[in-house]
Amino acid sequence: MKRFTLLALALAAGSVMAAQPKGDIAKGKEIATNICAACHAADGNSGIAMYPKLSAQFPNYIFHQTKAIKEGKRTTGAAASMAPMVMGLSDQDIADVSAFYAKQFPKAGEANPKDNFELGARIFRGGLADKKVPACMACHGPNGAGMPGGGTDIVAYPRLGGQHQAYIVEQLKAYQSGQRANAIMADVAQRMSDEDMKAVANFIQGLH
Repeated sequence: MKRFTLLALALAAGSVMAAQPKGDIAKGKEIATNICAACHAADGNSGIAMYPKLSAQFPNYIFHQTKAIKEGKRTTGAAASMAPMVMGLSDQDIADVSAFYAKQFPKAGEANPKDNFELGARIFRGGLADKKVPACMACHGPNGAGMPGGGTDIVAYPRLGGQHQAYIVEQLKAYQSGQRANAIMADVAQRMSDEDMKAVANFIQGLH
């Protein structure tokens, strides 16, 4: 019975994973050019702080976040302005554009050495023991490149390196307030001060 149950769960997990179509990079480039580039740039290296950089991001992470915005499950930040843009996209379209941006080369950002850089480095690399805040790199990697979910319920620990400071702070505050749902990030963000968030976001912006 136990072996049967494990097999059933494995098959169920496989069916969930199969729900995301395989992306076509060429078609994704066309969609990115016509719909996404105005905010995220043609190569995913957005120059506008309120719109995240998507270059080299995990395709399944882009896919699920875009679906969440389309379905009204994610409403923070610029989601309201993005929702009409993606409403007409099929799952295949979203998979295509996700595959395209995942293959783009990320451009390095630049941290401000005077904006609590040392505190930001300490939080990212070692956490804050007194606040029980873990090191960001434990999940997002030493250079912020992120990590795939590895077959767990977590789709991916997304790429953060080079991301806009303002965008990182906005997302941390959304997790802190409960506006954006993620049990792990909500717990971490609730232990951080505004100063902590701004400092680590500045450090992340310079990672590459």
